Order: sequence, then structure tokens, then C-alpha cells
Amino acid sequence: MIKIRKVAKQVSRPIIRLLVVWIVIVLSIQILAPSPTVSQMPENCPENSGNCVRVDYNGSSYRYNNLEPPVINASTLEINEVISNWFSDEGGKILFSSMDENSGSHFIHFKEYTDFFFFPDDVYVNSRCLEDSNLSVVILQSQSRLGNGDIGINFERLSELISYLNNYSWSGNNCY
Repeated sequence: MIKIRKVAKQVSRPIIRLLVVWIVIVLSIQILAPSPTVSQMPENCPENSGNCVRVDYNGSSYRYNNLEPPVINASTLEINEVISNWFSDEGGKILFSSMDENSGSHFIHFKEYTDFFFFPDDVYVNSRCLEDSNLSVVILQSQSRLGNGDIGINFERLSELISYLNNYSWSGNNCY
């Protein structure tokens, strides 16, 4: 019985140390990460960024690996509701949301965390009506707040969201 306690104590010490190190790392990441206030869709990813992915139809896509912006037969209001619910289910949080009633354009800034180390990432979504069309287009940008790389997380996030949007059963309403 004494031998089991000794072994348990020897095993638990390294586990407790690892847990404490992990907690310190996660807290440090939260303290060091900037918390930007973004109220409109960025025009592009930062130059030479290794931690940003943008999917746009106007030629400003960046590190997108052939992802295409979703073109949807639905109102921008419906699109933003679906996207907001998707991010909410994924643990994301809306930091800012706005609508331009004249153009029907919607902008949402989400914050989401990576698994394990909980790096905060920003996701920007702009849905708007395509010119001379009743269709809506969704422009997406996902970027890490810290570091020079993202080990593919931002691409994966946008790829999953685009796949979800492309397979969603939309109402068929026009953009406005």
C-alpha cells in the first residue's frame, strides 16, 4: 500500500507541473494578445503575413489555396444569422456587428480561440449584394493575433465555414 502511494506521488508531481506550465502559458497568451477594435472589413491581410487567410472576389484573396467566396441566393441578414449561429456553436464571440442599410452590406467581427493553447484569432465577415444581381457574396478573413504563423488553423476555419455555407439550405430570397 505504501509503495502504491509512493508511485502515485511520483507520477502526480510531473503531471501537476505540466498543468501549471500549461496554465501559465495560456494566461500569458491571453495577456500578450492585442485586443483590436475593428469596425469595418479590412481591405486585405497584412503584407507577408503567415497567419492570415482572406477569401474575396475582388482579387485581394491571400493564402486562400483556391477557396472561393460563397455566392448565396439569400438576404445578407439571413446569411449573417446563419454565420453567427455557426460561430456561436464553435465557441466564437461577436465583438462588433454593423449593417449599411443603403447597400444591404453586413460586417461582423468574431473572436475565436484555437484548441489547447487558446490563441485568440479574429474572423471578419462581410456579406453584401453582388452588383446587378439578387445574389449575396460573403467575404471572409481569419487571422491570428499573435505569432508569425498559424499552422493552417485560419485556412481550415474558413474552409469549414465555406463548406458549411455552400451546403446550407438557403431560403432563396434575393439579397435585399
